[in-house]
Amino acid sequence: MEPRTVLLKSELLFKGIKIENIVDGPEQGHFLVQSIENDAIVDSVARKSGAGPAGGFFAQFRDQFQVNVPLQEKMVSRSDLFMNPPPPGGKFQVYKKNDEDVLEEYHRLVKIPTPSFYDDLYLEKELHGVGSGIAFNKIALVHGKNCVATTVNQKCMYWNHGHQCTFCAIEQSIQEGVVQEKTPGQLIAFTERARQENRVAHYTLTSGTQEGPDGGSGEYLPIVEALKDNFKYPIHVQVAPVRDMKYLDRLYYTGVDNVGIHLEVHPESLRKQVCPGKATISLGLFKKNWKYAVDLFGDNQVESYLLVGLGETRNQFEHAVELMLQHEVIPFIVPARPIKNTMLDENHLPSHEVLFEYYKHAGKRMHEQGMRPWKAVAGCVRCGACSAIKEATLAAEKFP
Repeated sequence: MEPRTVLLKSELLFKGIKIENIVDGPEQGHFLVQSIENDAIVDSVARKSGAGPAGGFFAQFRDQFQVNVPLQEKMVSRSDLFMNPPPPGGKFQVYKKNDEDVLEEYHRLVKIPTPSFYDDLYLEKELHGVGSGIAFNKIALVHGKNCVATTVNQKCMYWNHGHQCTFCAIEQSIQEGVVQEKTPGQLIAFTERARQENRVAHYTLTSGTQEGPDGGSGEYLPIVEALKDNFKYPIHVQVAPVRDMKYLDRLYYTGVDNVGIHLEVHPESLRKQVCPGKATISLGLFKKNWKYAVDLFGDNQVESYLLVGLGETRNQFEHAVELMLQHEVIPFIVPARPIKNTMLDENHLPSHEVLFEYYKHAGKRMHEQGMRPWKAVAGCVRCGACSAIKEATLAAEKFP
């Protein structure tokens, strides 16, 4: 992996791409922008809300990486990258404004196609010929090429109390018709359809935090059991820290392969501002859960999201990375996205070059610590579309 590849992915993750009509300009190799109403185009290819980094579509750069490219207007307001309305699949050209404010061809990417069955209907009681139909894309989605991802429960206790994280859009999905609580039967049916198109190799299961001592982790158990009974794909789940480690044991012995226990924001002063509800979970409890989970699930099988661009300093970012590496947890570094209708207005990093420096530092430290994110068997780290930490670790020895 070359450092310039990590730089390109950092740029795509940070800037996103504006969708416009691109036409030939008066000089060869130069192009002009004809603005179009693109909200409908963005909505047709990008998930509008949800529990994770929404608002983008999936593309590949050669055989180097896959990436979730931001498209929503709030995310791309400062971008100098442009594209025509994306094709259903296949190659497309990205254009970039040069210093003279002229568009030039920049890079070619390949759009990862949307599964063909998304609009097909799943019938809850299809064997009996009764029940209302549910579009498959309201049950789960395929992230990247082959990660089946779903939010098992779209409700979150912090939303109930008005203390939701400022970047989160998990409950907005309910208003868009997404199934609030998924069933084993729904996910079995989705997997069967995804398998027909060779679009499943692993799972990411997430959830809002629920009331009760297990934080909602018990809701995963019947789904994991059903998926493991019917398929052999590895499963990643994301859980809130628990006081009683038996809840992590139950996940492991039911068949979960790796976990995400997400601190999300650091330092603590910033976490209290950005995650007023979740910040009531002490850092000490995160550390306890991380240590237990690593012992249980193994090396390179525990991750924590680390959102950047929320107001942290460079030193605070580096401290957060060290905190996670001390506990052998993969810091899944993601630029915070200002999703429509959330309280987050902008990412505060000044440029994609700064994001690249973040990745460079973390990748070098990961390499020095002997951590290998490409060994994650399932989930966000294996998919890698929303972060460049895997690429940065692969390129670590070539960074200056």
